[in-house]
Amino acid sequence: VGCTSRNCGGGSSPWISWVSGEECRNGRLLQVDPTGQRHPQPLAIPDLGFYESFAADPRRSHYFATEDHEQGPLRKWIPNRKTGEWSELHGPGQLSYLLLQPANNNQGTYSWTTNRQHANNNARANYPNAEGIDYYDGQLFFASKGFKAMFVLDLDGNTYTRHSTRSWLFDGQPDQITRILNHGNGDNVRAVEDELLYFTEDGSGDRHGIHARDANGRFLTILESRRHKSETTGLAFSPDGRHMYFAHQVEGKLFDVTRTDGLPFHAKTLNIRYHTK
Repeated sequence: VGCTSRNCGGGSSPWISWVSGEECRNGRLLQVDPTGQRHPQPLAIPDLGFYESFAADPRRSHYFATEDHEQGPLRKWIPNRKTGEWSELHGPGQLSYLLLQPANNNQGTYSWTTNRQHANNNARANYPNAEGIDYYDGQLFFASKGFKAMFVLDLDGNTYTRHSTRSWLFDGQPDQITRILNHGNGDNVRAVEDELLYFTEDGSGDRHGIHARDANGRFLTILESRRHKSETTGLAFSPDGRHMYFAHQVEGKLFDVTRTDGLPFHAKTLNIRYHTK
């Protein structure tokens, strides 16, 4: 069971462990201790699949995982026992799947179900090949590379919005996503305006890289590679925001990227060009 040689995006837990997704038919989610003091341990979620990425709503101890498959529904896992540490992910709990009910192409409502077949059909129709996922301030963000779209769920209600990730220079498909804010200017309003949603790239393009979307819906390219052809994955940032980490999956190469000006990736100034015609 499992395929730890094909791990993909993953995500961090509220107590700063890492949850890695095995991207294969019998894939699992594994909690990994970055300090090496604990052995990796599969999550108690009683469901296998092509796991991609992981996110947590720390307010409620709700956990979410995406599956990179045409019929791969988004999972929600609620532990029965909320310990606030490692063991929380390894005891019994409640598993459900996301159902989207579109009102139109841009928005709709959603619910959760325990019917896997119903969820499979809904994922194929509305968000096939779900990839990156991230949580921020009561909202859950996830990408569908099948439809080249990003979905934003209001976790305090039952509504969602859908945003296209298509752009003039973005030739691949959205993969893992990570939200990073401008924390350094002391102005909460401006911080929200300056926030970037970073995402990796999978699909048909030949220069897979790291891209971003700002609060105004504009897309920009952070970096691209002509040498490495496989999808970018494993996107993460150091706590101070000065190091960006990612990998090219097939080549098995991990990169540590810093800015030449020495500033963090959430700094107020980011000298890039937006995508235009």
